[in-house]
Amino acid sequence: MKKSLKVCLGLGLSVGLLGGLAACGKSEDEASGGKVKLAINFYTGAISEESIKAAKEKFPDYELDFKTLPADENFDKKLKTSLNSKSAPDITAINDNIEEFLPYADKFVNLLDYGAEDVASEYVSWKWESGLTADKSQLIAMPLDIGPTALIYHVETFEKAGLPTDPDKVAEQIKTDEDYMAAAKAIKEKTGKAAWMAGDDLLATQLRKATKSQYNEEGELTLGDGETRKAWDYVVEAVESGYTLGVTGNSVDSMVALSDAMYTAHIAASWGVTDMKDDYDKRIDKWRVTTAPGNPSNYGGSFLAVIGTTSHPKEAAEVVKYLTNKDSQTANLKELSLFPANQEVYDEEVMVNEDEFFGGQEINQYFIDAAEHIGYVYKDKRNKAANDCFTEQMTLVEYQGKDPEKAWEDAVAKAEKL
Repeated sequence: MKKSLKVCLGLGLSVGLLGGLAACGKSEDEASGGKVKLAINFYTGAISEESIKAAKEKFPDYELDFKTLPADENFDKKLKTSLNSKSAPDITAINDNIEEFLPYADKFVNLLDYGAEDVASEYVSWKWESGLTADKSQLIAMPLDIGPTALIYHVETFEKAGLPTDPDKVAEQIKTDEDYMAAAKAIKEKTGKAAWMAGDDLLATQLRKATKSQYNEEGELTLGDGETRKAWDYVVEAVESGYTLGVTGNSVDSMVALSDAMYTAHIAASWGVTDMKDDYDKRIDKWRVTTAPGNPSNYGGSFLAVIGTTSHPKEAAEVVKYLTNKDSQTANLKELSLFPANQEVYDEEVMVNEDEFFGGQEINQYFIDAAEHIGYVYKDKRNKAANDCFTEQMTLVEYQGKDPEKAWEDAVAKAEKL
């Protein structure tokens, strides 16, 4: 689902609200006429109304209390705090930062104990593995959706730069990161435009392609065995060559820059297609989608987990399996444009998306291809924080002229202290 909306449940909850959850999430079943009562917390846009309706029909003997909670930067702290408390819901959504919750695996119900392994093959393997502990003995959450990526490019600018404009031909010519840089060079020289929005955004994109984490499984900082440095040098070259526009993301300026095609390409998640349409009339039929260069990557997605304090682990696990099955994820796709983690949906007619915004192009084929080829990467709970050390320093390089080598050293020093 859309990353800007994907902040997990419990966000911004006051003590009073947490107390209220205790009353609804762990109240005695007698209060529900003998029905098993389960509290399910999720954030706005994570579960469709159709999926909720179907779940209630599927489990008539359960009282399913779905609660939509707002996004807030304090969510993780709130959720972690509630793991030992009866105020916790029975079922919770977790964002794509699942690695930050795996150290608390003993606070979650092991879904492998309730038949989850029987349906493992239905999901893209890397997403499934992301919910497993390092020894693969415990599954703390099941995949709800993902955010595979593709290259979105501006047709007119590509044409002026002498680059192909047909999606298949673009994918053939721009296969590697080096090809991508060569295209940026052509764009700058022949049109005067920047290829990319900003250095920090480009670096975040490159780091999402990494095949190794910032830390190894022993917890040692390895910086992806050289991959982080390679990504850093790549982006420094782009910034110093003038291939980035230097506009802060998620700002009015970045929205204007996109509408006016002031930069030319970006590797975006499936949910990013929706963001592209914010200024629909001005952007329609100006952009196309194709396979992203370099390693396939993912940006966003979520899970559903059962918290260990539940009085009904078996029943809660059954509900989680239902809410993440093919039918539920199909409903989420139709209603919320959430890209399925359940790959059984991929062959269904609902996945065909001949989008007039992209000139009638069928775009989901590229996201499906990425989803099916992403490899599992072990991630330490500090991985995101370490990535942030580098993107923050890249911002200083681009906007304040900080020496790239000093910025690199400072980023490494900060990551070492995490």
